[in-house]
Amino acid sequence: MLFRKLLVFSIFSLALFAVACGSSDPYDLAGDTVSTSNDGEEVALILRIDEVFTVENFEVAGFKLSKEFDIDTVPLATNVYYGFADRRDIEIRKYATHADAMSAGVKSALAILGRSPASNSAGGIITSGNNRTSYHAYLVAGNMVMLCQTDISACENLAIIVQSDG
Repeated sequence: MLFRKLLVFSIFSLALFAVACGSSDPYDLAGDTVSTSNDGEEVALILRIDEVFTVENFEVAGFKLSKEFDIDTVPLATNVYYGFADRRDIEIRKYATHADAMSAGVKSALAILGRSPASNSAGGIITSGNNRTSYHAYLVAGNMVMLCQTDISACENLAIIVQSDG
């Protein structure tokens, strides 16, 4: 009986250790994650931490820029861009550094995820039809925080193929 308990405990401990040490995300190029809630996941996708991007880099990769918005309600952001890719609304928030994106950018992104499109509180862009875009996921790519309309795939595709200036 004691042997059986030790065997079960040992197997459980080994499985727990394997899960804790493994990485299942093939796109986590930097190997860095932050504990958040993102599109039902426990960990936000963080890519290319040592690179600095401009909106023009994303436009070349397929982002269709529609508008640039005021930054008054987005702490530390230097620019806020609204557009689309893969037929999905995307908001790209530019920060001076990756550290700013990881601190104020992630905090700001978490504050608006999943808000109702009819929400009156800050967060989510109000489009020309006076509708508020609702974002359900985000990722951090270098100095940019990307808010994604329904899932993370359109943002992830852009973040993987975009070329930085250096």
